[in-house]
Amino acid sequence: MKPTTREEKNQQVRKEAKATVILFVICFLWHVGFGYGLSGVPIYVCNLPLWWIVSTPGVFVVGVVGVIFLLKKVFVNFVLDEEGGDINDR
Repeated sequence: MKPTTREEKNQQVRKEAKATVILFVICFLWHVGFGYGLSGVPIYVCNLPLWWIVSTPGVFVVGVVGVIFLLKKVFVNFVLDEEGGDINDR
């Protein structure tokens, strides 16, 4: 998708913002969910509780994978001005 009109560009910006918020919510739920959900489990890895291992480094992995997905599938590189067109057209 190459946005050409101002409205198409605004739609793309809204789509990207919505996808970013969804990724943030997923990361937040992952971090808090596993943090509290596994807090009572008496399993330790390298003297760290399992909830910390899954919650903290795990949310980093989820975030990186999510950003790569957004960059490949959702985000579009375009110029946000009145002349329009793709950034590669310049």
